[in-house]
Amino acid sequence: MLVPAVAARAEKIGDIDVLVQPLPNTDVRSGREDGVSHGYVEYRVQLKNSSAKDCKVELVYPASRDYSRSGVVASRTVQVLAGQEASVSLFQPPSSDAWGSMSVRVEGVKEARQISVGSLRRESGGYGYDYGPGPRSAVLLSRGVPQDFRDRAGRPGEKPAPEAPGPPGYGPSGYGPEEYGPRGPALLRSEVPVSQWSPNWLGYSCYDAILLTQREAEEMPAPAQAAVRRYLECGGELLVHGRKVPDVFSRGGLADGQGGYHVGLGRAAATSDEGEPGWDRAYRRLTAASPETYRPREKPNDQHGLLVGEAKVPVRGLFFLVLLFAVAIGPVNVWLLSKHRKRIWLWWNVPAISLLTCLAVFLYAMFSEGWTSRGRIASLTLLDERCHRATTIGYVSLYCPLTPGGVHFGADSDVALLSHERPYSGYSSPYSRYREPEGGPRQVDWTSDQHLVSGWVTARVPAYFQVRKNEDRRERLSVGKKADGSVTVVNALGADVRRLYVADGSGRVFEGRDIPAGAERTLSAATGGWKLSAGAQAELRQLLTRGEWLSAFRNWNSGTNLGPILSAGGYVAFLDKSPFIESPVAGASCEHTVAIVCGISEGPGDGR
Repeated sequence: MLVPAVAARAEKIGDIDVLVQPLPNTDVRSGREDGVSHGYVEYRVQLKNSSAKDCKVELVYPASRDYSRSGVVASRTVQVLAGQEASVSLFQPPSSDAWGSMSVRVEGVKEARQISVGSLRRESGGYGYDYGPGPRSAVLLSRGVPQDFRDRAGRPGEKPAPEAPGPPGYGPSGYGPEEYGPRGPALLRSEVPVSQWSPNWLGYSCYDAILLTQREAEEMPAPAQAAVRRYLECGGELLVHGRKVPDVFSRGGLADGQGGYHVGLGRAAATSDEGEPGWDRAYRRLTAASPETYRPREKPNDQHGLLVGEAKVPVRGLFFLVLLFAVAIGPVNVWLLSKHRKRIWLWWNVPAISLLTCLAVFLYAMFSEGWTSRGRIASLTLLDERCHRATTIGYVSLYCPLTPGGVHFGADSDVALLSHERPYSGYSSPYSRYREPEGGPRQVDWTSDQHLVSGWVTARVPAYFQVRKNEDRRERLSVGKKADGSVTVVNALGADVRRLYVADGSGRVFEGRDIPAGAERTLSAATGGWKLSAGAQAELRQLLTRGEWLSAFRNWNSGTNLGPILSAGGYVAFLDKSPFIESPVAGASCEHTVAIVCGISEGPGDGR
């Protein structure tokens, strides 16, 4: 069940006033109390230092008394200057636990204070699974959405949301041959106006869609608009109740022919009506039978070695060592000591030989796979040079002979640790894809970046992360045309290009190979028939919502069917190493098996 949000109330801890912004409240009329099933939940905390000296504050969620041996514990330490206020965000990564308290420890105060904050997660059952047809879409509603929005399902002539049966013999309560109720979206109403919405896109990553009015979208502060725009570009959906989508959210988007726009990997649309019909249209769209949403899946089926594989035990070498040990410590040892009449030495040389053999086995096993952590990264980046924004999706896989001191990702990266297991019979907890470690909860520290401190990567066990991120980037591919019609490029992508395909405004395709970073090359006309897409955004959104990306990465990396991701005025580049996604473990040797950049060019001379 969900832990309900609590009303905002400032608490005094030492010299620090602490105010936690309330989380959105679930509309229980949308069926079972479903919460969010992926992404990060943001806890926004306002800290005010009323003293004359700087003060250190540590935030921990969940509070230590709440969690047991699973889940994710997020922490952050901040320095609040004397007489100043600080707005701090603490993000809870994907987790199967729903706890309701945060721990706040203030410098100079002996004990930490527990503060009720609520949760948007729906905790899975005590057995780690939940019977049901899977998680619902989670929709964030603004304060401008009517309170009776959910009631539109019962209006005369309104088609109800589709129903989905659970496993045979189980119903909503877990017993009996009932069917599950309507599987409409989980509606989560914001407790604050859009003027107080978060400026961090990661705070919206747990929602599948956002619904607000056109006026709210236009009056939203610029930092919040930028965050929602980045949420869109990372695959989110924005539905505006009004006649049009504000320009800040549709600029540079690809019209889908249905009144909406593909913006990055996401979609923005308007209801085209500011009255009651517009709300009805919004409800029908949000209760679609097959909503296109991003959800991390289990570990992908890697048949071509694009990610690190399971550890290979050196069976032959270890068998030879054990066999040699058995022969040496038994007949050989007894024969030699008997020959020299020193059989009493069996009391000390047997333990000594055993110790040396154990040391040899350990060293052989370690040197057979090395001491250095290694990894493989497969990624695709949509680089929009018009707004200098890069949206990257991909997999990061790691194998560490020794448990690393920590794994670091950017503070704006949505990271999910994938499970090796497939859900049983298709019915599982929405969180079963996130592997729960043995021996305690996972730790993440947000003090400087997203530092996955412990519990995420285990020695000699492959770890697989699914990543999506959005950031401002200045990399680009400068495309120009000469008087004779030939096309030239300057590689400013920050990495060597192995293969490059560029489409001009008329749809002609040019190609080049082996272009070092910073070099200029003249491209040649590509052979074969090319069927270009109207825009790569639509195809990449379909890839994002399918959840399993590796097979498409491999096909495109081998040059198969590039037309859907290459459009007029754009390019597709295959790099030796992607500059948009980094190795998360210091000193690790990471191979970029797939590094694709789908670019949208800007400026004169790009053939647009």
